[in-house]
Amino acid sequence: MSFELCEYSDEIKKEWNNFVSTHPLGSVHQMSDWKKFQEKIPGRGEVFGFCVRKSGTIIATTFCVKMEMGVLGKFWYYSARGPVIDESDTKGLNFLLTEVAKKLQKKGGIFWRFDPYFSPHYSLPTIHYPLYKATQDYQPTDTLEIDLTQTEDEILAQMKRRGRNGINKARKKEVEIEVIEKGSFTDKDLQDFYDLTTETTNRDGFSGQGIEYYRYFLTELKDVAVLFFATAEGKRIASAISTFCNDKAIYYFGASTSDRALNKLKAPTLLQWEMMRYGKNKGCKTYDFLGIAPEDQPKHAYAGISQFKHGFGGYRKVYQAGKEIVLNKFWYWIYRMVKKVR
Repeated sequence: MSFELCEYSDEIKKEWNNFVSTHPLGSVHQMSDWKKFQEKIPGRGEVFGFCVRKSGTIIATTFCVKMEMGVLGKFWYYSARGPVIDESDTKGLNFLLTEVAKKLQKKGGIFWRFDPYFSPHYSLPTIHYPLYKATQDYQPTDTLEIDLTQTEDEILAQMKRRGRNGINKARKKEVEIEVIEKGSFTDKDLQDFYDLTTETTNRDGFSGQGIEYYRYFLTELKDVAVLFFATAEGKRIASAISTFCNDKAIYYFGASTSDRALNKLKAPTLLQWEMMRYGKNKGCKTYDFLGIAPEDQPKHAYAGISQFKHGFGGYRKVYQAGKEIVLNKFWYWIYRMVKKVR
């Protein structure tokens, strides 16, 4: 039975989204609104979508974002949490990787990076293109998930004591939670979030995005992206943006005040709990903290935030590291050498 490669278009948008939304490995990163969001971001070009049909039915999808390098007009492609396809379908995956690589090679580009929700020990099928471990993982290999199919009491019971105590303390101190949905935020809301984000990145040594990035995230993904604030003493002291798409809730961005006195109110802990409750009420089955340090890497960049996240209990999920298919050997090895020097 033969496979057919098709390109994304508005005509198949509904069918595409239905496939991704019902697939166990599907996520917001492969929904049509993600394409619109990515095309708004400076430094990123057109987003190409490809799907594989078998007997007329979609069995695989992937969006490929053109990532501008800003040097000599060079670029590469990125598929966040794609392709979406059953791990057991090696023939279908082989066809997709090979045919999409051919398409992208004709469009130009140095390589194609992808990082689907595949298990860490899964072996990709052999294709007639050089394939290497990604030079950088944009998506974490390790994450912490909470099972939202449990009752609220069961979720609380499996938390560490510090998690439950933090929630109770924030409530006693009358920390309040604001929920802003459907892209209905104001410029002040966005600025308040960005100010807290700047405080957090300066304090913790992380790099954040520009304010317009968050605006695009909330507007282009307005059906799934939600902005939260925790308020105390008339002041917004913590904030977060999470997505609630199909059966997956994903905590994306978090920020909090650097005021030590206000930090004692444990607003971020209550904020996480209320986002879990929100996701549960939306019918999500899992709450993904989007990244913790791998077990064998105590000095990992996520080590500090991992301690906070582990306070909520849950279970570790490990995914395969990103891979790169080489489309231009000469420029790819120059790229890798430059990355290594840096």
